[in-house]
Amino acid sequence: MTVTKAPNPLLNETVTFVQHQLPGLDAGEYQLSLSQRVDASDGTPISGDSIAGSYAFAVLGDRFTLGKPAQTIASVFPAESATGEFGNVFPHVVFTQPAFPWSRYPTSAPPAAGENGAVDPDVPTWLAVLLFDEDDAAAYPGLVLAPNTARLGDLFPPQAFAGSTLGSGHSYFDGVTDTSDLDIGTQPTDPVQVLDVPLGLFWQVAPTLADLALLAHVRTVQLTTRSVGDDTTNAGEPTGTYSIVVGNRLPQSGKKQYAYLVSLEELEPFLPTGEDGGPPQGTAYSATSVLRLAVLKSWTFFSTGEPAAFVDQLLALNGRPAGSTADAPDTNLRLTTTSTNGVVAGALTMGYVPLNHELRTAGRTVSWYRGPLVPYAISERRVSIPVSSPDAALAYDPTTGMLDVSYAAAWTIGRMLALQDTSFATALYAWKHAVTSSALASIEDAMLSESYAEILQQGSQPFALVEETAPPASRALLHKLLFSLAQR
Repeated sequence: MTVTKAPNPLLNETVTFVQHQLPGLDAGEYQLSLSQRVDASDGTPISGDSIAGSYAFAVLGDRFTLGKPAQTIASVFPAESATGEFGNVFPHVVFTQPAFPWSRYPTSAPPAAGENGAVDPDVPTWLAVLLFDEDDAAAYPGLVLAPNTARLGDLFPPQAFAGSTLGSGHSYFDGVTDTSDLDIGTQPTDPVQVLDVPLGLFWQVAPTLADLALLAHVRTVQLTTRSVGDDTTNAGEPTGTYSIVVGNRLPQSGKKQYAYLVSLEELEPFLPTGEDGGPPQGTAYSATSVLRLAVLKSWTFFSTGEPAAFVDQLLALNGRPAGSTADAPDTNLRLTTTSTNGVVAGALTMGYVPLNHELRTAGRTVSWYRGPLVPYAISERRVSIPVSSPDAALAYDPTTGMLDVSYAAAWTIGRMLALQDTSFATALYAWKHAVTSSALASIEDAMLSESYAEILQQGSQPFALVEETAPPASRALLHKLLFSLAQR
């Protein structure tokens, strides 16, 4: 499915949604067996002429930890430590690897191939984004919201790894007697972040297997630029292809939220089977038991429950009470100040802000700047049109010794927007080149008319004599004149 945003005069964004992208080979260990034999002409094998071999190899992939988290995870939303109105937002994680959410499976075996080898389009992901808050910790006193640092061996029962802290809890390796199920290159002593979740709580918040098929997808984002003033569209460089894993629980307003990206590899027996949650059908597990999950990423954010959109922030500026329909005493967008300096207070009230300014001479100063939208009428034009350069639009305030760069910045932004349009930039260059060539030709004609007026009137003086008496600096123009006469 492809979705294109509403046309923008400068930029369009096209997003293509893909249900899943399966890797060529799933992460795990494989056994490759090869054999060859030689048959006689009657089809019977020739003894001693058969060759057989077996080879083991592994496809490595992140499992209980992320080897390079900064390169694997592009972003999370809501962002780490963010504060805002997130009550209608499912937390999610964006991955740089399109196939990562399907490199393993929550089932004990990969999805079976269907007709003609095609895989069922509803492939569940092995990752989930779980969300908890203080209310969950209060309802289940054994729940510790911060992930704990443990060892990979602590994901195994004590009979498989001596000293395991799992005790009678459950995890990915229920019933095993050794740690041979770990991937090649990992050791039971390797660190891992874990979260112990009571099964009663897990069955309330965990997705079903059918949910997991819908909680991950792939997005390909393509940007296209549009030329101003025409209908041409130029394909820009794509920003990339990403996979997204989405949570299934909305944040509670006014609560600090704890989000976890966890592995559900082969945990199908623990997943709820009903759409409304609850224990799996026929389960023998106790709701008071603990399920230990490997945490690949964790972060916190705060859902205020108050309007946090951009419009709401604007309406709340300058002391306007939330939800009030009355205007604030001063409705312009400005910085507040307690300064007793009347010039500074007046400038800030008018919407100006002081910004660092790097001069053309490599010096540095502080200058005033304001945007193009002001809550008062501009009665006088501050600059003369046309403006030849941004420096020509600078204004100097002798009372403060500061520059006003507002018009200069606007001029620079306008020029950049104009030059971004290929058709406009090409036409501007052609016009400037034509004007320059015409001006040079006019100057040359004027110099010829002034220096060689007699020749142009008589046309009889020998060319060689004229060239000998001409100053060296004007001989190039003379050659042009002689050529012009020769063409008559």
